Amino acid sequence: MAALTALLLAVGGAGAAAAAPAFAVETSDPAVTRLQADLDALAAQVPGELGLVLLDPTGAEVVARNPDRSFTSASLYKLFLAHAVFDRVDRGQIALTDTVPGTAFTVREAVERMVTWSDNVSGAALGRWLGWHEVQAFAQGQGFESTTYDPDTGEAGTVAMTTTPNDVADLLDRLRGGELLSGPSTTLLLGFLAAQELDYALSTGLSPDVEFAHKTGLLIQVSHDAGLVRLNGKEYVVAVLTDGWSGYDDARPWFRTAGQAIDSYLHAAAAA
Repeated sequence: MAALTALLLAVGGAGAAAAAPAFAVETSDPAVTRLQADLDALAAQVPGELGLVLLDPTGAEVVARNPDRSFTSASLYKLFLAHAVFDRVDRGQIALTDTVPGTAFTVREAVERMVTWSDNVSGAALGRWLGWHEVQAFAQGQGFESTTYDPDTGEAGTVAMTTTPNDVADLLDRLRGGELLSGPSTTLLLGFLAAQELDYALSTGLSPDVEFAHKTGLLIQVSHDAGLVRLNGKEYVVAVLTDGWSGYDDARPWFRTAGQAIDSYLHAAAAA
């Protein structure tokens, strides 16, 4: 367990694939045009690459930048792992009250800790129990084809875990639509996202009237935030992935500015 947890914490040393060209939706909407301009400025401030997808309440793409670029997933892997766990619960293969091998936590407790506090011990135990290769096969079989969980192929002692902004946004969009899990499992997982305790990224730039149910991902070189943002009853999906940072705290001011840009768009869209 300690060795696997260390590997999970070390992820991020494996290089990501070459960046795809940035992409933005063509539009005449002034709010979207302003957001695209803000994203251009923000992208120039990221040492590596910015990957972003923003979906509107219907699931239509508002803006996107490098949506198919592969990033080291950091703790965003826990979103896909939670999906795999709850799918097994829905199929009756495991129960929420089962104890996760190697821990004192029930399945429900382990997933909650993994999502709300990004607990690595819970994530490692769940992944080992289900089997990392099985989790990857399940994710890719569900359409998240760029998401990987392969603890055997990392370089320099790292675990090869990758995903894309599109995969993350698609999971969140299908989750909120009830397409991935049963009603009770969907409600439980969305509740864990809403109870997120790590609010150091996009949320620092959002106004008090904007709700954000989300999951962060942080390593020395990468910083991500993704979730559901809601204003005046309208809910959007946002996935922001970045890399190339030289330290844990380097990305914090950037994410505050990024959160402010998204906040400005939400309020402009609400007023339109």
